[in-house]
Amino acid sequence: MSDGRARYFAFGDLHGHHRELMALYHRLLASGMDPDRDTLVFLGDHVDSGPDSRRVVSQLMAWQIAHPHWIFLMGNHEELLLNAREAWASGDRASFARWWTQGGEATWRSYLLPGQPDPPVEESPFATIDAQHVAWLEQLPRIHVTPSYVFVHAGVRPGIPLADNDPDDLIWIRDEFIQSDWDWGKRVIYGHTPVTEPLIMRNKIGLNTLPRNVGKLTVVELIEGADPDEPVHVAFVPAEAS
Repeated sequence: MSDGRARYFAFGDLHGHHRELMALYHRLLASGMDPDRDTLVFLGDHVDSGPDSRRVVSQLMAWQIAHPHWIFLMGNHEELLLNAREAWASGDRASFARWWTQGGEATWRSYLLPGQPDPPVEESPFATIDAQHVAWLEQLPRIHVTPSYVFVHAGVRPGIPLADNDPDDLIWIRDEFIQSDWDWGKRVIYGHTPVTEPLIMRNKIGLNTLPRNVGKLTVVELIEGADPDEPVHVAFVPAEAS
């Protein structure tokens, strides 16, 4: 129990997996999570690779309206999509391909109508992607800080004050953060770097257990002010076989 303290439920990278998201959400509801009191945190990479990016973004947008205290962060795949949109408009097909080949095609397909034949990509793959969804992705923050936790997609750089971190590091950093035992004064909750099981350490918790549509979607329960040595509660839903 949280004893009246703020309680957070942080989700690892969704990557377009709507079924797993809803299964895990309903499991939390059944176990006593209160969406009006508790705060759900989504760590970024909501899109790409999985089959239902459109439905995932629609669901997150609806939840943000219903629960404005919930936190929705930007990941590197949101930035890849946004950069690819600009690259396509400028004729930079090489930069566009970086997104398309890293799960972007699956995102594009999720916006096609059932039974609709593939429109020629040359007509712009972004013609079918909901402009309101793009606008929502553009405004996502890259970090959220509480008295006990730092919620971020990729991590933070050791030795740098949180407010001075490079925005690119927040959604792209890997080894310099993962291999560090630096004490930021708060526990860092992140996704991005793939792990088979949640990586639970005193200074950080890694939750990207669903890379490339394999593994499971994981959520961790966190209590404001909890001792880092206390056990944390983890729940997961295995990825549906494709």
